[in-house]
Amino acid sequence: MIKIKGTGDSMLRCIIPEEMSASDMPSALDELRAKGQQLLHGAEVILDFGARPLDSGVVSSILSEFVWPSGVRIVAWITYDAASQDNLKRVGLPTSEPVQAKFSKSRGLKPALVLHRSLRSGQRVEHRGDVVISGHVNDGAEVLSSGHVVILGRLNGLVHAGYEGDEGASVIARSMEALQVRIGGKIGSLERNAQWWGKMVTVRVDEGSVLIDYWPALKAERIEDAV
Repeated sequence: MIKIKGTGDSMLRCIIPEEMSASDMPSALDELRAKGQQLLHGAEVILDFGARPLDSGVVSSILSEFVWPSGVRIVAWITYDAASQDNLKRVGLPTSEPVQAKFSKSRGLKPALVLHRSLRSGQRVEHRGDVVISGHVNDGAEVLSSGHVVILGRLNGLVHAGYEGDEGASVIARSMEALQVRIGGKIGSLERNAQWWGKMVTVRVDEGSVLIDYWPALKAERIEDAV
C-alpha cells in the first residue's frame, strides 16, 4: 500500500513500498490519485522508492498515470539505487532531498537526513546536509553529504563528507572498515592492519591533512583505564 505523509514543510511524501511489483504500481497510484484528489492537486510531493531500482518504463508510467493527471509537482525522486539516480539525473529529474527552508534560511542550519537502514552494494545516498545512518554502509555503497556523516554501523563503502568543498565536515563511524574516506577536497587512506581498523573513530581535516582518532568518549575511557 502506498502511503502519504506530511513533511512539516508544506510538502507531501509519497512512500512506494519496495516490495510492490512494477505491474501493481500503476493501479495503486491510480487508487491513490482517486482517493486523495483534493489533497494532491497542486501539492509539492516527494516520491520515495527506498532502494527500488527505477527503469524508464516505471518512470514513464508514474508520470503519465499519476503525476500529470493529479496535478502534483514532484520536488524529488528518491531512490538509493545508484544506477537509477544517474538515469533520473540524466533526464533532468531531481534526486536529492529538498532543503527545508525553515532550517536553512531562518536558523542557518543544515537539515539532516536520518536513514534507519543499511546500504547494500550499488546503493547511494546523496544529500545536501548532514547524514546519519543507523545501519551499515557495505562495500560498493556510497554516501555523499555536503555536511557531516555519522555511521552507527560498519563503514565498508565510500563516504564523502563536505562534498561541496566543506573541509570542516567530519565522518564518524562506529566501526571503521573502509580503505578510503573523503572530506571536502581531501582523501584519507587506511590500511587493514592500522590501529584504527574496526574501531570507533572520527575523521576530520586539520591543517590540510586528514586525521583519524578514536571517539572522544572511547578515548577518555582508555585514559581512565590507564590511570
